[in-house]
Amino acid sequence: MCGMSRWNSTSAPFRTAVATQLQLLLGPPSEPVVAMVSGGLDSMLLAEALLAHGYPLHVLHVNYGLRGAESDADEAFVRAWARETGCPIRVVNAPGHFGSSPDLQARARDLRYGAAFAWHEELSASVITTAHHADDAIETFLLFASRGTGIDGLVSLAPSQGHLRRPLLEFHKTELRAEAERMGLKWREDASNEGDKYTRNHLRHHALPALEQAVPQVRDGIRTTMRRLRHLQKFAEVAIQRESALYTAMSRRLPGTRVLYRDALAHPHSEVIVHQLLKPYAPFELEALRQLADSQVGSFLERDGWRIWADREGLLLVPCADEDPFRAQPVATTQQIPIWDGEVWHTAAELRLTELRKRPSDLGSALEPVTLEIPSTALWRTWLEGDVIHPLGLKGRKKVSDALTEAKVPSPVRRDVVVLASSEAPGEVLWIPGIRLSQALAVPSDAAHVLRWTVNYL
Repeated sequence: MCGMSRWNSTSAPFRTAVATQLQLLLGPPSEPVVAMVSGGLDSMLLAEALLAHGYPLHVLHVNYGLRGAESDADEAFVRAWARETGCPIRVVNAPGHFGSSPDLQARARDLRYGAAFAWHEELSASVITTAHHADDAIETFLLFASRGTGIDGLVSLAPSQGHLRRPLLEFHKTELRAEAERMGLKWREDASNEGDKYTRNHLRHHALPALEQAVPQVRDGIRTTMRRLRHLQKFAEVAIQRESALYTAMSRRLPGTRVLYRDALAHPHSEVIVHQLLKPYAPFELEALRQLADSQVGSFLERDGWRIWADREGLLLVPCADEDPFRAQPVATTQQIPIWDGEVWHTAAELRLTELRKRPSDLGSALEPVTLEIPSTALWRTWLEGDVIHPLGLKGRKKVSDALTEAKVPSPVRRDVVVLASSEAPGEVLWIPGIRLSQALAVPSDAAHVLRWTVNYL
């Protein structure tokens, strides 16, 4: 294989260990693999390993432009290696003034991972590889532990994570450097790694050496701890998933929405259970959720693009989608609107209007009624504060908001309820489909010309 002669210069135990990790994490060579290559020792060693084992390697390099000519030299180095080995390469350049804005490390991470996932999807690649090693994982462990975190934070650098693979995670930096020197590997040094500007660098240069002086086996000890924590994390995931029906389900009233039962918040191990259940969505704080559960229906919390609502059914989790409000429309023969049918929310339903020449014996329901002709000023719009309706068969008027409460419309979609109103301004409502019909549209016994509404769910 191309590159195998260089790779054969590494020690036999190291070659065997790397081959085992590649087989375990990537499987046999087949589909393209996107490798994130900076030009540093770790990423160049991983690129050589992937190449030697026959993986269809596609090299991704990000030039942040933060070190001027040095950054350009890194790019030229990686390009030259890709040209020598015949590997396709894609170079992504950071936008101008990239280093002048706050949260540099977070933005750099978003840039490189965003580029990697985009190319991964474009190529229909099998995985994305990074060259994180055991010392990176230890630094991450210490960083998250010092800030306060759960198991997920402590083992956030895992060998396999979605489409990401980290085949070198079992090896310390000293091991990788020794093998790179043994094979005569060339790489680029990043001078910014020598300073203490970033917290991770400070841990690397000061905290870890101090720990090693006090506890010489600290690196192997933390690595063992993380391995055991990963097993514990996996066990918790499986156990909670097995019993998840006790704590969560898909909403019966709001299709496609997950509901977290209030009982989950009262469980003795609620912190672990709730964290595990909400992990795919957003990291809501347990105490905030408990307060929300005791709040009135319609209250909500928002975090990281998700909202969780207090509702009769439980806590409803919905994405904060871009709002596409229903626009006011004149009455037509066919109309498409969202409808609450009394039990389930339908995001799209077609109302069809037909004319009848006499009053039928069956006047339908609040969902599909028979009505008088509609006033010319009437229109469809979402309900407004101040809207009222004179319910058919009842005395006096009722606030539309109260009618929605009585009908138990789910909190997340309450504002999306569409009504047949007398005008665009708040005021008289003629019909709340599925909920109430106005006395104004009641059909008298001598009516000769009436309308029948039918609903077709889309």
